[in-house]
Amino acid sequence: MARLLRLFALLLLLAFTSHPALARSKVPSAYDGHLETYVSDGRQLYPAHLYGVAIDWNKACNKGDAAQCLRLAGAFESGLGDIEADPRAAVGYYMQACKAGSGEGCATAARMLREGTPGYTLPALAQQQAERGCGALKYQPACASLAVSQATGAAKGTGSADSLLAGACSAGDDDGCRIRANTLFYTRGDPASRAEALKLFESACKARKSWGCLGLVDAYSNGWGLARDDARAADYARIGCEETRGEKLRLCTDHGRNLLATGNAKAIDKGEGILDASCAANDSIACYAIARWAIEPHRGGLTTLKEGYYYARRGCDLEFGQACTLLAAVYEGRYAHESQAEIALPLYERACRFKDQTGCDRAAALLRARPGLRGQIPAIDPSLPVADQLRRAKAAVDRGDRDAAIFTVVRLMDEGSEDADWLLGGWMYYGLSGAFGPERKGDGLILFENAARVGHVDAAIFMGMAYWYGEGVAEDHAKGENYMAIAAMKGSKMAEAILRSMKAEPIRQERARREKEAAEWREKHKNDWTFSWSTYTPTWTPPPSTYSPYTSTGPTVAQIYDNHNFNNAMDYYRGYTTACAVSNPYC
Repeated sequence: MARLLRLFALLLLLAFTSHPALARSKVPSAYDGHLETYVSDGRQLYPAHLYGVAIDWNKACNKGDAAQCLRLAGAFESGLGDIEADPRAAVGYYMQACKAGSGEGCATAARMLREGTPGYTLPALAQQQAERGCGALKYQPACASLAVSQATGAAKGTGSADSLLAGACSAGDDDGCRIRANTLFYTRGDPASRAEALKLFESACKARKSWGCLGLVDAYSNGWGLARDDARAADYARIGCEETRGEKLRLCTDHGRNLLATGNAKAIDKGEGILDASCAANDSIACYAIARWAIEPHRGGLTTLKEGYYYARRGCDLEFGQACTLLAAVYEGRYAHESQAEIALPLYERACRFKDQTGCDRAAALLRARPGLRGQIPAIDPSLPVADQLRRAKAAVDRGDRDAAIFTVVRLMDEGSEDADWLLGGWMYYGLSGAFGPERKGDGLILFENAARVGHVDAAIFMGMAYWYGEGVAEDHAKGENYMAIAAMKGSKMAEAILRSMKAEPIRQERARREKEAAEWREKHKNDWTFSWSTYTPTWTPPPSTYSPYTSTGPTVAQIYDNHNFNNAMDYYRGYTTACAVSNPYC
């Protein structure tokens, strides 16, 4: 229930946010032309697909306009309009910006090449980019990047890493201060170094920079450099999660856990939402925290027991041993679940491999109590990640071992896996010979919809089309749009395109209705004109004219656009969206 409610809360927010096409600045669009060009990614010439206005940015970049190179790099780094995110193209344009005189381009290219953002690392090239940015262009973030390379042994420069970091920090570079503080606090760790680092952490946290608050959380939680104070640690986690800029996943996980511990219903609901988001961002500790909250004796909140299984499985898939132990304990019968020791054993052993001693101890205890238990473990190992189990289940079906496949998929479905719902739903909907044949479309649709409701992209697209056209369900355009919006929100380009088409349907229908009405009007007046001449009698005093121009009986297309513009403007002024078209007269 909690996962479902949070997803629809996001969907509601999406409904109040205008489409990117309404943004004030023009974005690359395939409707405005396409160009395939090439940019060096540090290893080879790499193809870059440009659309619309980005073609002009590329021309300017090739002529040495660093700002336009940066603009293209940013578009490829995060995706913009019809340009899809592509880190290899991004690093290529950052390097072009560096060559054209942008210190920011040098620093960013150095970081990406050092950290492996494009899928590979090139330490020597990263050093060259950082040295140009720091030496020739005097850009302090590039000096900080060069210092990191030196500190990790990836490069050798003329100045020490310490002096480069100190200089960058003194010049006001945030990365320089962050790296310097972390080096002093975590790497050196002596009292004098930690005292200096704490000053940097405090200053940064006051400026609402997440790294500063995180340092203070660690300091107060562990008593490093000052007296342990859990209350102050919790407060800095709250500030870091709710009020700062920058990377704050760890901070939000800590804050979410602290909210659960308050016992306050409103705080618990908020904490569950934060942990759900952190788990979705692949924080295994967050997955474990919300799983434990749901599975152990319940103290309130919206997260259900089944959702607890889902989070425990996700944490285990992310290789957090305690999450594997928790899920194993469920199957052992320690919580509200029937005992299935043959499932618990491999999960405990997986936990043990990830250094959880409780998992090791319980696996050994099970084997002592039931020496033959290992021989009862299912053919498809239940400790494997969900994706691997489902792949093996499909392979089992192909070779005729349908019982093993169905057992695995049903078990994962009971753990709340939307992928299992999607697979089992397909077997039912299309009919799996020897198991679910003939087709059981109704049951399959139920599973498809279950998967769609919690954000499975393919299922959401399927149900969106089903409701739009009334295939297997009652036709409901609003539901169709909602499911398609879920898929679009999850990043499906196809769903975005379909949703745009769905949104345009009222305008298409109104245009068709107006065309039909106009055609009927023309035909009527043609008949009137023909009839008037068949009964024509001249007169010196013409009768009053009965002519009336064609008028639509419904809202015009212009009125529909006008209403949309007004609603968009209201959203813009109330802060529900930051985008409002230049052509919108109300903005």
